[in-house]
Amino acid sequence: MKYLTIDTTTKVTAVALAEDEKLVGEGFLHTTKTHSERIIPMLDQLLNAAAWKLQDLDMIGVVRGPGSFTGIRIGIATAQGLAQVLKIPIISVVSLDALAWAGKGRTEDIVPILDARKNEWYTGRYRWIQGVEKPECLTSPQAMPTGQWLEFLWGLDRPICFVGDAVGKAKGHIEQVFGDRAVILPEYACLPRGAYAVEAVWQRWLQTGKGELVEPYYIRFSEAEVNWAKKEKARRSEGHE
Repeated sequence: MKYLTIDTTTKVTAVALAEDEKLVGEGFLHTTKTHSERIIPMLDQLLNAAAWKLQDLDMIGVVRGPGSFTGIRIGIATAQGLAQVLKIPIISVVSLDALAWAGKGRTEDIVPILDARKNEWYTGRYRWIQGVEKPECLTSPQAMPTGQWLEFLWGLDRPICFVGDAVGKAKGHIEQVFGDRAVILPEYACLPRGAYAVEAVWQRWLQTGKGELVEPYYIRFSEAEVNWAKKEKARRSEGHE
């Protein structure tokens, strides 16, 4: 089975081509350009390099969040548009689940941290069990204040391998809190990659064996939705006066 994966949940645009669980090729861009500017040219170059055509694809995998609200929408819309034209199924995975593959085979707990702004991270906790082909989720994806999450992890008394786009900014603080219990992977390994999405999508396909209706996974409301709710609440309050 040949498939494409798309991950635009962070500032990184990551696309990949795979056949079954074998990575055929991946594209990675972390520049100032937007996902909408990068994703189609990247896909065209990747297809040409692999000597594939869009019509060769049997499935499309997309990372549905949490992460950047705009990025999530762009990735899902691109996947849905291609799937509709090609008449092929879509499989979706969670960004934190995909990032857990950065720590494949490691003995530490794997903790993805993605920048959620407002001094919060999108995060979860995973562990690789010997003989199991995918990471076990120990703490479900959630949005957590950074200090509260680090305090919780410290209390577990476990070595932690941190991955994700928030690692670079938080590295000094993490090392100060955890000392030699913290493992910080190099940036090229801990940012979202097409290779991680390929693994997560393939495991999801083996589990379900069919396509699905993809919905964005935001975890929390966007700033626009929060502001709208506040205005709506104020409007209703005024209406009762």
